[in-house]
Amino acid sequence: MDTSRRAGDAVAQTHEQLRELILGGRLLPGQRLTQRELAELLDVGRTPLREALRMLEAEGFVTSRANYGITVAGLDLDEAEELYSALLLLQPPLLRPVSEATLERMAALAEGLRTRPGQPRDFHQDHIDFHLLPGEDGGPTLQRLVSGLYERLYRLHRFYYNRKKLPEYVLDLNDAFLAALRESDLRRARRVAELQLLTAAVGLITDVDPWHRFGPLARAAAGAGIELPLTGDGTLVTPVEVRWAEPLPGYTPVINDHVVDVTASDRAASDA
Repeated sequence: MDTSRRAGDAVAQTHEQLRELILGGRLLPGQRLTQRELAELLDVGRTPLREALRMLEAEGFVTSRANYGITVAGLDLDEAEELYSALLLLQPPLLRPVSEATLERMAALAEGLRTRPGQPRDFHQDHIDFHLLPGEDGGPTLQRLVSGLYERLYRLHRFYYNRKKLPEYVLDLNDAFLAALRESDLRRARRVAELQLLTAAVGLITDVDPWHRFGPLARAAAGAGIELPLTGDGTLVTPVEVRWAEPLPGYTPVINDHVVDVTASDRAASDA
C-alpha cells in the first residue's frame, strides 16, 4: 500500500478518535493534553497525532498556546447564542414546500429518533439531518451556510445532552414541524421552526449559565417579529413568555419548559 495513503488513514483515524473522546466527554473542556499521554492512549505515532491535533484546533475542539501546550476548548455560550441567532434569521424564512420523498426521509428520521435512541453521535447527526432536509432545494451556498452553523453547534449539543436525558418536547417539536410541512402549511412550519430554535437556545444556554446575558438572540428575534423579554441586566427568566407580532389562528404551540408562546392568549384576552 502507498505509504502516503497509510499516513492519511492514520491521521483520519486519530482525528476521529480524539473528536469522539471530546464529544463523548472523556476529555473535558479545559483539560490539558500532552502528546505523550495521547499517543499512549490511542497507540498512535507522534506524526499522525500532531496532524490530527492541528485539524482539531482548526475545527475549534482544542486550543494551543506557546509554553503551555494543548487544551480542550471550553464551551463558548456567546458563540452558541450567535449560532442560534443566525439560524433563527436564516432557516424559517427559507422554508418552502418539500417533496414527498423528502417528507418520507424526514418521517423515517423522526421515527428513529423517537424509537431508537442509539448512540449519542448517531442521534445528534440524525437530528441535524432532519432539520437540514427541508432546505435541500435552497441552493448550495445557503445549504453550506446553514449546515456549517449546525456543525458548529454539534459539539455543544453532544456534550450537553450526554449529561442529561433528552426532553420529550424536543421530539414533539419535530413531529409538529413535520406535520405542518405535510399539510403544506408553511406559516405554521415557520412558527414551529422558530419556536424550536428559541427553545433550544434558551434551554441550553440558561441551563449551563442561568445568568447569561443575551444580546444577539433578542435582536435576531426582534428582526423576525418576535418579542423576547430580557430583564434589566439582559438575562432571561424561564419559562420565557414570547410573543410573535403576527397571530396564527388555529396554531397550538408545543408546551416546553423554556419558551411559552403567549401570542394566542394575548389575542384572546384583547378580543374579550
